[in-house]
Amino acid sequence: MAGTMAGALGRRWSLGDIAYDQVDRAAIADHQDWFYLLAASSFVEIFSDLYARNLGDYYAGDDETCGWLAHKWGPEEVQHGEALRRYVETVWPAFDWQRGFDGFRADYAPYCQAALLGPTRTLEMAARCVVETGTSSFYGMIARASPEPVLATLAGYIRDDEIGHYKGFYRIYRDYQQREPQSRLAVAREVWRRVVEVDSEDAYLAVKNVSLAWESRTAYTRRDFRVFRNRIRVWMRRYYPFEPAVKMLLTPIDLPPPLRRVLVPLVAGSARLIV
Repeated sequence: MAGTMAGALGRRWSLGDIAYDQVDRAAIADHQDWFYLLAASSFVEIFSDLYARNLGDYYAGDDETCGWLAHKWGPEEVQHGEALRRYVETVWPAFDWQRGFDGFRADYAPYCQAALLGPTRTLEMAARCVVETGTSSFYGMIARASPEPVLATLAGYIRDDEIGHYKGFYRIYRDYQQREPQSRLAVAREVWRRVVEVDSEDAYLAVKNVSLAWESRTAYTRRDFRVFRNRIRVWMRRYYPFEPAVKMLLTPIDLPPPLRRVLVPLVAGSARLIV
């Protein structure tokens, strides 16, 4: 595929590298859970311009971090959303994407405020590592589970970007630990707080607005979302990279290596059982 050429040339991929004209619609078009998952993901990703502005405001005065957020992280996240939108519109052309996104933006904007970020700059960067762990693992799962080859390629590109973003946030986190150190316990608490929040408003509101736009229904409840989420958990048990995700989550806590070696398989196994 064209996307493999982008990687071989060592340059950043673009939408032009994704072979949308080769999408095997018959392999995926009848799978409604894929539609909901991808459309909702496109909403969340393309909304990242607001996330980037909020983080930029929070880190005002730190020109290096603000520059990375504005010129690297933010644009790449928005590109993920645009790429997913194009995929969704290729496979499900009847979907009114803009209508669904407008509903999501109206619902979610009040939750996306700089005032809701971490209590310190150091801890907010630890929290961003959690978010990037979740996104890179999520797209890794999609790449492995996808019944359609072009989607697998696209998800692989997004996963690699998200891993790069994790590394960027972790680098900034380490810099802030030198300037504004936080205890291991404080970092662990912030990591856990963000882990608990991963399945929060953005996912629910995104899926809700996909449903309202697609089915022309008048209501979508938390119960409806739980039913959908439980179906996705079947994929997670099989395809989610639990152990790599746990390693990424524990890295900011900086545990002693012997303890980390013991905890990683235990936590990964427990997470798999919980899911």
